[in-house]
Amino acid sequence: MDLNSLQTFVAVVRAGGFSAAARQTNTPRSSVSLRIRTLERALGVRLFKRSTRAFSLTTEGAELYGRSAEALASLAGALAGVGKADASYVGGIRLTAPADFPPAIIAGAVAEFREAHPAVRFEVLLTNDVLDLISGNIDVALRIGASNPQEALVRGVLDIEFGLYASAEYLRRNGVPASIHAVEALIGPERPELRRLLSRALKNGVEFPQFQIAVDSFVLVRELVLLHQGVGLLPQSLCRAELASQAVVPVLSNLFSGSTRLHLTFPSRADLNPKVNAFAQILARHLEAASAGQ
Repeated sequence: MDLNSLQTFVAVVRAGGFSAAARQTNTPRSSVSLRIRTLERALGVRLFKRSTRAFSLTTEGAELYGRSAEALASLAGALAGVGKADASYVGGIRLTAPADFPPAIIAGAVAEFREAHPAVRFEVLLTNDVLDLISGNIDVALRIGASNPQEALVRGVLDIEFGLYASAEYLRRNGVPASIHAVEALIGPERPELRRLLSRALKNGVEFPQFQIAVDSFVLVRELVLLHQGVGLLPQSLCRAELASQAVVPVLSNLFSGSTRLHLTFPSRADLNPKVNAFAQILARHLEAASAGQ
C-alpha cells in the first residue's frame, strides 16, 4: 500500500476537492486523481461520490478519514475498517423516501438486513424534498415522479395504482361527479413533478384542476377523505382497508389509464456497492410483498 495515496486522500478531504488539493500540495491534478483511484482499488470501496455538480465522502470514505486524518501511523487499522470482505458489511447506508411512505416496509427491510449485518448503521431520511444524491451522500432513494441526475442509476420496483376516492357520506351530500372538473372539493398533492406525472396517467388529455385542499401527504389526503371533506387522489394501496370496509369508494374510476412506477434510485452505477445492492434487493422484496397484500 502506497502511503502517498492515503496522504493524498486526506489532502483532498481537507481541501474540499481534487483541484484544490492539487494546488495546495503542488501536485498535478492527474496525479491526485490517480492516487485516489489506486487507493479505492486497493480497498475495494468508493471513497468519494462525485459528479459534475457535487462532491462528497461516501460512508467508507468518512470512516477512513476519521481514523487516519490525525495519525497516519494508524494506517493498518484504518484500512482494516473499510477493507472488510463483503460477507461482513460495515459502514453506513443513507436512505431517503417520501415523508408519508409506509414505515413498516422500510422498518422490515432494515430489520432483516441488520439481522445478518448488525455492524451496518442506517440513516433514514423521510422527506418530500428531492435531495441531491451526491451532495446529500445518499446511497439509495425511493422516488416516484422526481427528476433524477443524468448519472443516476434507476431501477423500477413496482407499479402504483392511483385513483380518486370519496366517502359514501360525501357522495350522498354532494352527488357523484360526472367529471373531474365537476368535483367541488378535490384533495391532492401540489408537488409539481408528481402532479405532472399523475396527469400523464389521465385519459383523453384531461388535466387535474386546482386542488381545493392541497397537501403534501397522501396519509393526510386519506384522513380528509374519511372526514367527508372531498374527493381525494390516493394510491390504492393506501386505502385498501377502507375500500374493503366501504368506508371509501372509487370515484371516476375509468379516468386513469395506467399506473405509475416506484423506483429505487442510486447516485451512479459505480456507487452501487455490494452492501447497498444487498439492502436494495431486500427492500425491493418487501415493497413487492406489501404491494401484493402479503
